[in-house]
Amino acid sequence: MSKKYFLSFFALFICLIANSQTTVTTDTSLQTLVNAATPGSTFVIPDGTYPDFYCSFTKIATAENPITIKAQTVGGVTLTGNSAFVFKKSAHIILEGFVFNCQSNSTLVKLEASNNIRITRNVFELAATSSVKWVVVTGYYNDYTFQFLSHHNRIDHNIFKNKTTAGNYITLDGTYNQDQTVNQQSQYDRIDHNYFYNNGPRLENEKEAIRIGNSQLSQSSGNTTVEFNLFEECDGDPEIVSVKSCDNIIRHNTFNRNYGSLTLRQGNRNIAEGNYFFGGGKPNGLFGTTPIYTGGIRAYGKDHIIKNNYLEGLQGTMFDAPITLTQGDAITGVNTDFSLHFRGESITIAYNTLVNNAHGIQIGYAKSNGSYNIKLQDITIANNLVTGSQNSMVKIFNDQLGEVSWMNNIFYPTANATVIDGGPAFNSTQASVQNPNLALTGTIWKSTNTSPIIASGVPSLNVNEDIDGQSRPTSSNAGADHFSTATPTYFPVTINDVGPFASEESLSVVSKDFLSVKIFPNPTAGNFEINLNQTDFNEVTVSVYDVHAKLILEENHKQSEENIKFNLENQPAGLYLVKVNAGSKSGTYKILKN
Repeated sequence: MSKKYFLSFFALFICLIANSQTTVTTDTSLQTLVNAATPGSTFVIPDGTYPDFYCSFTKIATAENPITIKAQTVGGVTLTGNSAFVFKKSAHIILEGFVFNCQSNSTLVKLEASNNIRITRNVFELAATSSVKWVVVTGYYNDYTFQFLSHHNRIDHNIFKNKTTAGNYITLDGTYNQDQTVNQQSQYDRIDHNYFYNNGPRLENEKEAIRIGNSQLSQSSGNTTVEFNLFEECDGDPEIVSVKSCDNIIRHNTFNRNYGSLTLRQGNRNIAEGNYFFGGGKPNGLFGTTPIYTGGIRAYGKDHIIKNNYLEGLQGTMFDAPITLTQGDAITGVNTDFSLHFRGESITIAYNTLVNNAHGIQIGYAKSNGSYNIKLQDITIANNLVTGSQNSMVKIFNDQLGEVSWMNNIFYPTANATVIDGGPAFNSTQASVQNPNLALTGTIWKSTNTSPIIASGVPSLNVNEDIDGQSRPTSSNAGADHFSTATPTYFPVTINDVGPFASEESLSVVSKDFLSVKIFPNPTAGNFEINLNQTDFNEVTVSVYDVHAKLILEENHKQSEENIKFNLENQPAGLYLVKVNAGSKSGTYKILKN
């Protein structure tokens, strides 16, 4: 054999080894094989149910050839009991397609000092009796010299549901030096295209859907991106997503029917951009005797930017107002107890739309017991649009004059609502009272070609696109949307965009391949029908999954059938996902069985 052919054969041999696929049926075998694997290996667990399936991995693969650990089919492997996966000082590993239906008080997936780990297309549910964090990204115990930091991990296309005890669905933690004076959060992690559902009942603290950082880590930079997620009925904590570190981005998420707010709780230089918040008609609740509300965005700390967000139908006030900056009980650069509420400082609130909420923008709330007594400083509120028929478009507490700059906002109170409560009237450079001429486009109130145009109140901010991802000129409409006839890039996130069945990089874009059907009645007692309302295909496949991603039924039907009938009478009450495929088009829809 010539040297050339020998080298080619050897290269092929190495490639085959590096991309081998192995079927594994026990946790001990999986742990041993992964820890000894060649980069590029794939390990497949056959469909079925596996109790107490526990593995601890200490393996580093490569970006070019990651190691994959996956279920035979997405949703086909159910892990029960005290099942869990731990990654220690590991890198470039993919965990895909499992259903965690566990009963324990232990974390389900933990990343210790690991990087480039991807947790994708799984379903997480844990019946616990005490506080537990479900997915944790952290450093390595006693790594006081910061040799082993977590970074560049991704948690995507998963379902997190039905949390009843304290702890977070996802916790991003970090590494500490010995006296805990120098700390570093896990960096450059991405949390995207997940569905967070039914986190309750309400606790006073420590039950956020996502917590990024903590008090000790709050001065470190996380550079975390949380995007294109859907949060529904996440009522467990006043903070749906709690940001407790610096330099993170929370963008293009949809928050629907949640008691609580997206909260920039600690840290500085965070961005909340292009998110949608809907009250969805959810009535106010009670935590003990205290009312709780559907809320929007709340911020503490310095140099945050809150821009291009859309907030509609929210009932919150004070801590849960659509956009709120309370006063604080600490000052950045002065106080060193980072568990305190640092007063808002150098925060920009620009190009947000508030429509038909019970309250509007609220500034400077303080508790009656004397806490939260430090006034805000250097707040800029510009080019926002607030319209509604209740209470006031703006509420000022505790005289914030001189600390808040208002520029080029549009306020449009209707019925018995007022422009401002607690402060003097706005002058013409601060705000105008005029009809924004919005129109309902789909489910969103958006600008029209007759909506007023105003100059940018903060030219240095360079807000050059709107919530749709369309170009925004210097002189633009107020609020999140600038009128354009161009095709939008971003829309509110739906169930079709998230979870195990969503496309790989769905950016919530309305595609020509999206299938629109009607499902009724919804909710249902058991029977429901699908109206195809289509004429450009011959055959349709309907698949019904439970929220464990388990296939319940699948049927093929002809286009000639106007309505397709299904029966869920033998299935338990709960949420189901109905996926409809017709030719090149598809859509996923929620249906609730009572």
